[in-house]
Amino acid sequence: MQRQILFTIFSRGSATVLNFLLVLLVARFGGPAVKGEVTLFITTIWFFVFFSNILGGHILIYLVPRNRLAALVFPAYCWSVIITLLGYGLLKANMVKGILYPEYILMIGFLSSIITIHQTLLFAHKKVQSANWLTLIPLFVQVPLLIWFYPETALHPTLVFIYSMLPAYLLAFVVSIGLLQKIIPFSEVITKFSWLEVYATFKNGVAFQLIEILQLLNLRLYFYQLGLQQGAKYLGVFSVGISVLEAVWIIPRSIATVNYIKASNGTKIGEEVERVISLLKITLSLCAVGLFIIYICPTEWYGYVFGEGFANVKHGVRFLFPGIWVYSALLVISSFYLGTGQYKPLLIAHCIGVIVLLIASYMLIPQYVLSGAGLAATLSFVAATLMLSIYFVWQNNITWHKFFSTSIKSTFLK
Repeated sequence: MQRQILFTIFSRGSATVLNFLLVLLVARFGGPAVKGEVTLFITTIWFFVFFSNILGGHILIYLVPRNRLAALVFPAYCWSVIITLLGYGLLKANMVKGILYPEYILMIGFLSSIITIHQTLLFAHKKVQSANWLTLIPLFVQVPLLIWFYPETALHPTLVFIYSMLPAYLLAFVVSIGLLQKIIPFSEVITKFSWLEVYATFKNGVAFQLIEILQLLNLRLYFYQLGLQQGAKYLGVFSVGISVLEAVWIIPRSIATVNYIKASNGTKIGEEVERVISLLKITLSLCAVGLFIIYICPTEWYGYVFGEGFANVKHGVRFLFPGIWVYSALLVISSFYLGTGQYKPLLIAHCIGVIVLLIASYMLIPQYVLSGAGLAATLSFVAATLMLSIYFVWQNNITWHKFFSTSIKSTFLK
């Protein structure tokens, strides 16, 4: 487990560095308004992928040990096609006002959905290294393309960003097919199709993906209010701060991914609880160090690196620091409930978070803009994490003494 966690942290760390370069390039060549447009574009694609993942997302990690792998693939493909077409229809009907380039959202959203299916199946088959490569490949392609084209083209910077995404995701799509064929021949995808297993996938996938969608709403819903109502330039500034702060989530997300795989294949709840407590200690300690390092960076650094339009990034996200730290605990605890198939606590926690976010955003963003967005997110994160943590402690009869007595080394290495 230790090796898998360390490699996943390394992979996510590399992805974070490359994503940082993308943010830097867009910010320097496009400014706050273009960065805001790009953020809305990517966020909309994420919603496509999350809805597609009802049959093709991380629920497969839980289902693969309990079902035939081949029977789960074809339904996931079909569902991705349906969701992509429905989403495109909504965008073309202008159901979400202010969203640009729906055709490109359609193409990249579909490619991302299929890549996610293949990546999840690789994770489910414990091919952690191969799965992590599918995260890195698009970034390895897109970053050089932007470095090459941004100074040389007169196209709108948002379009340049989108054009760089297309070949990057096409390559990742092709590579993902090759990696998956090593696990399952595509000839078996249709021949081993089973409605019974489709029902099992959909039944579990709806609950699982509802959690994911609620989590996405918790993390990104207020982007639309900030960007479409207050202006793209404000979202552009805020999204840079988000990119910097969320870098510390490399640790809890890596730990949660590996622990989810471990818990999905485990049988002893007591051991899983002990491991979660141990991983929480590691997560909260390392995230606190990471946030402290970001906090002590001079304010002028943001303007120097990203451009003058981003000089007030640190001030704009100052209320988000405690929320980022608290939410790291929720990411780790969630892996326990996802791996053991207990979705109700997560649904309740994320519902509470979304409700708090909606109320806080409505009250704070119009008046305080960036500071209001950061404070609204933190209130949402704290509410969701507090609810899930209290339930985790109560359900498993955990005394506070256990948080200080559980051995980090023993559970980390299991």
